[in-house]
Amino acid sequence: MVIGIYPRKSVYRDNSDSVDVQVNMCKEYAGIIFRDQPLDFKVYGRDEGFSGKNMNRPSFQELMQDVRDNLLDVVMVYKLDRISRNVKEFSAMYDTFEEHGVSFVSVKESFDTSTPIGRTVMYILAAFAQLERENTSERVGDNMLALAESGKWTGGNCPSGMTSIKKKIGAKEHSFLVVDENEIWRIKMLYELILSGYSITKIERHCRDNGIRSQSGKYLATSQIYNILTNPVYCQNAPEAYDYFLDQGCRLPDRRLFDGEHGLISYGKHKTGKEKSFIMGKENWTISIGIHEPVIPAEKWINAQSRLKVNRQIRSRKYDVGILKGVLKCGCGSKIIARTYTKNNTQFSYYYCSAMARKGRAYCNSDYAQVKVIDDLFLNELRRIRLNPDFIHLQDDVNEVFNISGLQSELKLINASLDNLTRTLQDNMSSSAAKYIIGQMEQLDKQKAELETQLRRAELVERNKAKADNSRQYIYEQICYLLDNFDTLSYASKNELIRKVVKTCRLDGKTLHITF
Repeated sequence: MVIGIYPRKSVYRDNSDSVDVQVNMCKEYAGIIFRDQPLDFKVYGRDEGFSGKNMNRPSFQELMQDVRDNLLDVVMVYKLDRISRNVKEFSAMYDTFEEHGVSFVSVKESFDTSTPIGRTVMYILAAFAQLERENTSERVGDNMLALAESGKWTGGNCPSGMTSIKKKIGAKEHSFLVVDENEIWRIKMLYELILSGYSITKIERHCRDNGIRSQSGKYLATSQIYNILTNPVYCQNAPEAYDYFLDQGCRLPDRRLFDGEHGLISYGKHKTGKEKSFIMGKENWTISIGIHEPVIPAEKWINAQSRLKVNRQIRSRKYDVGILKGVLKCGCGSKIIARTYTKNNTQFSYYYCSAMARKGRAYCNSDYAQVKVIDDLFLNELRRIRLNPDFIHLQDDVNEVFNISGLQSELKLINASLDNLTRTLQDNMSSSAAKYIIGQMEQLDKQKAELETQLRRAELVERNKAKADNSRQYIYEQICYLLDNFDTLSYASKNELIRKVVKTCRLDGKTLHITF
């Protein structure tokens, strides 16, 4: 019986059960409830420090893949909330277990998933684990909001050009932001550039050309520049700022506090999802008054937002050209962008490397390429594949070759030898030959374990190859559909179909490298 043990410790506290303790408890419990069976344990213990609400934990994903590949008989945890704290996600996970005949055991709760009452208890416990997590999250959020509304710094990385200080208020110490006079010049320069007509891309190029780096010594990226230019922390708390944020739907303190003497602090700008953080709409922001001096006058800060909005509108104009938009990458690994412009009533479209445009040819020496030329190269490759599907290169191609029947035969011989040695040992327990027989059996056991591991790997590879064959057939059918209907399909349909089947499409000079 193969038992997958999943331990997890989300925070490092002395009074919580360590990963090793959880594993040992699971092994001991398994030895009790499965005492009449030989046990093989596989531990998925690399998720220490991950939150239970994050389903994208590396060891958890490995565990679920092994369940889907039928490599496990039982999944065991020390406590239910170690593996999931969300009822919906737990239900989907358990459905996968049932689909592949995998039992689920929790040591702490001690229930049997083979009975209806056992399954019901599991769902109830999962619901309570989710409720506990949500209540904790709500309490923390309410506390952070109260701190933010009073102008206190709630933690995290300080904004560029700022630092934090501790001030005692009553019996407690709180953090507040202050301007770092040695670093704030960089922020003021970025606002001057955007207001003088520079786009964010041109600002990045300007900083790189003039050796202007971030406080950490790295070149400023467009995303960093954008975050700085949209951060209310640099804005003066003047009445114009109050009116601007009120129009945006933000939560604000009393208007009489906007006296122009301080800077602002925003809360609720970002929200952490399951896999990444994303920016919330301004209607979710809370704006409060800090103790730091204003960096940018309110009128200038608001004008910078208007300038960014104009740039975004220009950048977001769409043209139905470049069927490889969102798929094509440069040989340097950077994203390739399609751009269109009109000159003398003639429209020109070309692909170019985003990194080359932002960082210069010292970083990437690729050229601008006509969209039609590259699109034709791509379509010609698809026509070649249509004639011979063997040209389809899958991103996850498996090249390992195993002789499954040979491995099975070897295992059969070893099992027969072990049976013979067992019978011989029974007849010679008191003989001096017993220790030699036991030695032979131990050697055969090692060989058997190695062969079983190879056999499981071989069976997995064969299943993956079968999946790959199905994928190739699907990709081939989609390629044929695209070529047969190319003239009647809309631009959006062509691009969507290409995105669906192409994993990578890399342009090196005038050569395309495509994987599916």
